Amino acid sequence: SGQTTFSHDGFQQRVKVISQQIPYKSAAENIANNMGYSNPGEKAVEGWIGSPGHHKNMVGDYNLSGIGIAQNSEGTYYFNQIFIKTR
Repeated sequence: SGQTTFSHDGFQQRVKVISQQIPYKSAAENIANNMGYSNPGEKAVEGWIGSPGHHKNMVGDYNLSGIGIAQNSEGTYYFNQIFIKTR
């Protein structure tokens, strides 16, 4: 159908790829998607801050973070933030 599931599935694989370049102790991930907002990035971060689990990742004991953003043809934005605590 050309559709993929938007979830944390594959997180361990993403971290495995990262670990080939960056030795790490721990990792976490925040994901979000939205559409129809004038500032979709701000909306995603507001959602993470308002969610206890996502906020815990944001203020956790991590010293590196990377963010990926994509938009599909219907205008939906997808956000992925990975947090890494290096060795």
